[in-house]
Amino acid sequence: MSAAAPRVQSNALLALFAFAVLGAGMLFAVWRGNQKPDIPGLLWPDPPTLQAFSLTRADGAAFTEANLRGRWTFMFFGFTQCPDVCPGTLSVLKQVKARLEDDASFREHGQVLFVSVDPERDTPARIGPYVRYFDESFEAATGPEDALTTLTRQIGVIFSRIPGSGDDYTMDHTASIFLVDPQLRVLSVFGLPHDATEIAARYRAVVAFAESHR
Repeated sequence: MSAAAPRVQSNALLALFAFAVLGAGMLFAVWRGNQKPDIPGLLWPDPPTLQAFSLTRADGAAFTEANLRGRWTFMFFGFTQCPDVCPGTLSVLKQVKARLEDDASFREHGQVLFVSVDPERDTPARIGPYVRYFDESFEAATGPEDALTTLTRQIGVIFSRIPGSGDDYTMDHTASIFLVDPQLRVLSVFGLPHDATEIAARYRAVVAFAESHR
């Protein structure tokens, strides 16, 4: 009987060691899944996921969350009479697209979406030619204020009407670019100033990170 005690003790120690190793492995897996890499603007580990919304695209058809599913989307909010930030940002996005021509994920599944937050002046017929001036492939959509708010509040975008002289007015709005992944997660935000080379590089980093955490 006395000879069996060391074996029992040894087995218990082995079991305890195995449990410790398993626990450490699980903790490492959780840590690895939630760690945030050094990618500026990455919204991780809890990125917002877009829920149902409905806007109207440039051709008059509905534009909903279904039009984003399965795509990598650069989303920007603005208005066509914006004097500087909006045309400047769309010009940068055109350059970003050119820099990602060799990237299969964007070449095959990428898109740029401009959402007008000025539905009174920016009709679907107006926003189409506006975005196509920058690039023929760019998408555009808008909708009444309540429909816009259904989308913008999910991301934290703000917009408001600023009175001018007489009946004139301008729009104040968030000027960031948002990157939405094929699962409708808002994975990254790009603040001002916008640089095409940096945005393209960060896009590649975000896609690589997302692919490794599917």
